Amino acid sequence: MIMDYHIHTRASPDAQGTIEDYVKKAKENGLCEIGFSDHLLFHEISNYPHMRYQQMPTYIKNFLAQKRKFELPIKLGAEIDFFPEDIDKIREFTQKHPFDYVIGAVHFIGSWSIDNPHQKHEYLRRDMMQTYREYFNLIIEMCKSGSFDVVAHLDLIKIFGFKPNCDFSGVLIGAAEAIAKSKMCVEINTAGLRRSCAEIYPNEQFLKIIYTHDVPIVFGSDAHKPEDVGRNFKEALLLAKKVGYNQACVFNKRKPTFIEI
Repeated sequence: MIMDYHIHTRASPDAQGTIEDYVKKAKENGLCEIGFSDHLLFHEISNYPHMRYQQMPTYIKNFLAQKRKFELPIKLGAEIDFFPEDIDKIREFTQKHPFDYVIGAVHFIGSWSIDNPHQKHEYLRRDMMQTYREYFNLIIEMCKSGSFDVVAHLDLIKIFGFKPNCDFSGVLIGAAEAIAKSKMCVEINTAGLRRSCAEIYPNEQFLKIIYTHDVPIVFGSDAHKPEDVGRNFKEALLLAKKVGYNQACVFNKRKPTFIEI
């Protein structure tokens, strides 16, 4: 039993495919349920693919109308970029709409888009230990906000393979402690296997830390096209079980329950 809670439809400008396309592929791959989490941004950033929050009510209306057509359970989510100054708007918006779960993501340190290949050169001029601290401090602040249910691609900062040349486990432990206190889930996100880092987010070292802090998990492919639904989930499931997990969360109206994996 495994779900895919990180899927983007063509409502996200950088993605392809309809809800129906993704449902069809999910059934072929034997998933127990899926969730749609299109990009949502409350911050003014040019040339960044996202759905404006003003578009979301229409999106939700269309989603709920289509949801009834499918036998496969499908859940309403959103992947929201975390900027500390936007948290009041995020909280107000998510509380008044019928989301099953809300994913929080850190894609930016200030104005720097950390996963943008066109801004990859920024890593070369930065101190990696300080950069990792900045990134995970934002993760911690996001957790403390109490506005999200799931942490997206937890160690996204490694996307291009840049890591500190010293032990940074203390930074990871600090993040794990904050996630545990927040009662959030961490997603095992397989998109990293399709990136330069060639690792699942989070990697085995970090997932072990997450597990020892009793943080629950969900699974996500970060699919931006239907053929990526459930991609590399065999590896993700093996990793989860290797570190000790035998359950994952599913969400309904932002309430988690556990299923065996």
